[in-house]
Amino acid sequence: MIQITVKGTDWVELGKFQAEKGKVITEMAQANNVEIPFSCGAWPCGLCLRDVIEWMDLINGAFLNHPLMELTENQVLTCISAVKEEYFDDWKDHEIILKRYV
Repeated sequence: MIQITVKGTDWVELGKFQAEKGKVITEMAQANNVEIPFSCGAWPCGLCLRDVIEWMDLINGAFLNHPLMELTENQVLTCISAVKEEYFDDWKDHEIILKRYV
């Protein structure tokens, strides 16, 4: 099971949900009533930018950098980020922790 926990800038937990294969993080958050604001859904507005506190290696980030918005190695745009599919089949429990950037 892969759980995603979303925290605010003050580290208060805003919600958590179980990851689903083939869905981006904002889509899963909305389906579970966890607020991650977003606008464009295609980058680079940055409204959904999050710091990944735990398990960055589980995030599919191969396509995340864009000429108009450069991300650090621990940041993701949740509107275009998903969990790597191979982690759904490893039979281990993982918790991805995302913190609101600003």
